[in-house]
Amino acid sequence: MTNRKFLSFKSTVDLEFILNRQFSNAAILPLENGPLSGTVGVVRLPNISLNIVNVNRPIAIYADRSLDKIFFSVDLSHASNLPSSSLKAQGVSINSPALFGFNSNLKDLDLRLNSGSQLATIVLHKDFLESKLVALGLDHLLEFLGKYNIFSSFSIQTCLLDLMAKIWLGDGLFFDTSSLFEDHILATLIDSLSDGDNRRVARVPSRQERHEAALKVLSITSQFPAKGLEIQDLSRILHQSRTSLFNGCKEQFAMSPIQVIRSVRMHQVRHALLDVEFCEQHNLTGVIDVAQHFGFVGRSHFARFYKQEFCETPRQTLQSRKIAEKSF
Repeated sequence: MTNRKFLSFKSTVDLEFILNRQFSNAAILPLENGPLSGTVGVVRLPNISLNIVNVNRPIAIYADRSLDKIFFSVDLSHASNLPSSSLKAQGVSINSPALFGFNSNLKDLDLRLNSGSQLATIVLHKDFLESKLVALGLDHLLEFLGKYNIFSSFSIQTCLLDLMAKIWLGDGLFFDTSSLFEDHILATLIDSLSDGDNRRVARVPSRQERHEAALKVLSITSQFPAKGLEIQDLSRILHQSRTSLFNGCKEQFAMSPIQVIRSVRMHQVRHALLDVEFCEQHNLTGVIDVAQHFGFVGRSHFARFYKQEFCETPRQTLQSRKIAEKSF
């Protein structure tokens, strides 16, 4: 049976840590108020890794890609009884069953997931896939993978989607060895890429400078949440005007740059309040210490924004941790 492992996360920091196993410098921005939680499912095979991400709220994800890996993603909400969920990959809205994220020239991940999305991904080392395609005489698919980033065909909408749904939404699949399981996945993937029936493709669109800057605002703030960077600092670092940063963040996240920075820091604060080790390592003994560590100075403003973000006070968050500590 498929050996599935599920990792739970209860904060943006947790999810970033998990995603950094495949990417680097992952940054998460919740696009709706409330605590973030969910699971990441993992299946590891000799040359292939399978993952699925489930989140309870819409989020934006930005990360640097590993250049030696290639990612094939599909939204399994199209294969479940749940309402289909629209997502956005590299700036393109995807509203129907399609394979995406595989362009071999991509250097980053720019993804927006809705709360109903079930993002399933097949991860392969680029050299391994290239050797398989060359051995099968399918060299032309290497050019295809370097040109396009979204692909739909009859086989993807049926065979590949059905396979991933059985792995993640059903009871799994039974194979005598992991190698046979891997061969089946690879054969289904390659057949789907070769299918010419009802075929549709899309390229990676060029990204506007202000949108690039908006993603960098998220990335820099996530990497250095305690630095207290202000808009003028980011404007100088990114060589963008304040107006450009404002428009880019509004169009990319439906938030102002200040809201992006504040939300990232607030989620870092919540993670810290729930993390005993973090507080002890940084000698933080209460809410005010944690808030100041992440650049919040005014107590009343901090408490108001925190409650607005998570629908609870910071002291209620801290109290929930203390209650949880009484059972193990």
